[in-house]
Amino acid sequence: MKNIDDPKKLQKEILKITYLFSLFPIVSSLLAGEFDITLGFIFGLVIATLLLRLKYNNIIRALSMEEESAEKFIRNRYFIEYALYFVVLFSAARSVKLNFLAAAVGLFMIKFVVILMSIVDLLKDTFQSKFDEYK
Repeated sequence: MKNIDDPKKLQKEILKITYLFSLFPIVSSLLAGEFDITLGFIFGLVIATLLLRLKYNNIIRALSMEEESAEKFIRNRYFIEYALYFVVLFSAARSVKLNFLAAAVGLFMIKFVVILMSIVDLLKDTFQSKFDEYK
């Protein structure tokens, strides 16, 4: 992750990669005629995007607080975030127009991409250090 010093650029890079990876399931479900899967995936992805933006705003806000109040603030925000996950997954499960599994995958797509980006960075660093040893 080359933009680690600038949180806004990092957020945009994460979203760009997430949307690029998301094109495959969206296009394939559209071509297969599975519109409930497409809607569920897009629903989860949009909510995940909004939650990422909310998390960014909460962190920026917490940085201007005292340590104790910031800790309490972030802890309470995590409970709110988990409640939002529950509401999204519950509404996807109750709706006949949304596929629950697709909504869950869309909801966690950003997390998958962040983990994938971390693994790629780790492998790059490992191979670069091995390459530097041989010089």
